[in-house]
Amino acid sequence: MKNLKRYQKFIFLALLLAFCAFGVYFYHFEYRKPLLEIHIFSLNRGRSVFIRTPQNKTILIGGGQNTEVIRELTKVTPFYKRKIDYIIISSVLPAQIGGLIEVINRYEVEEIIMPKLMATSTILTQLQKEIRKQKIHAEEVLKGDIIEIEKDLKLNILFPYKDFKFNKTSLPELGLSLEYSSTTAYFIGNLSKTIQKYITKNLEIKNGENIIEFYNSAIDSKVSAELIEKIKPKFIWSTKEKTMHFISEGDRWVKIK
Repeated sequence: MKNLKRYQKFIFLALLLAFCAFGVYFYHFEYRKPLLEIHIFSLNRGRSVFIRTPQNKTILIGGGQNTEVIRELTKVTPFYKRKIDYIIISSVLPAQIGGLIEVINRYEVEEIIMPKLMATSTILTQLQKEIRKQKIHAEEVLKGDIIEIEKDLKLNILFPYKDFKFNKTSLPELGLSLEYSSTTAYFIGNLSKTIQKYITKNLEIKNGENIIEFYNSAIDSKVSAELIEKIKPKFIWSTKEKTMHFISEGDRWVKIK
């Protein structure tokens, strides 16, 4: 009888600790400080960036080449909520969108954002088929379009431009910026140096701190010096670096571990 009571007390304490741990876990995600979070995943293959807004909306830019992105998403999202508000398709390259098919199958996705002008690829065709199957609304965008995500937070579409002369080295991929109060993050991805120079000529920079992202490595042969000079970023990162995390309260960028 005494052993039974001890066993019951042990179960009660275990359940109590589990409940407290879940409470802390839940509070961490649902009642966190209103910040803009940017998580740049370092994948073995491909590019993917996850964003959480001050009001807890979620944005995924690209999905890497395979299901590796799922593992990274589970690290930065609560296990009890499988929802992504916006998925951004920025390229037709398998290394940028291959993993999105699995993401769409596993998560509830509210909206797809993709460039109105795109090249074609087998993986894009498969992805679009899955988007239609899941009945997800897709918004097609061009340079100059603005998407209001929430108060003081908006996406600015920097590229593609319908009259740009595309070729094999300058594909109609998506370039964008995420503007939060006086801080801005630029997502340049795989845009060619020629396109970067074009963006520079038409880019209006507001006062405040900026950061910028490139796909692969930000080497001189792939990065426009004019673009860097105009943006004057506080941080530059690439997908070849280790997983990076940045936060903004609206006035400055902070890199965290």
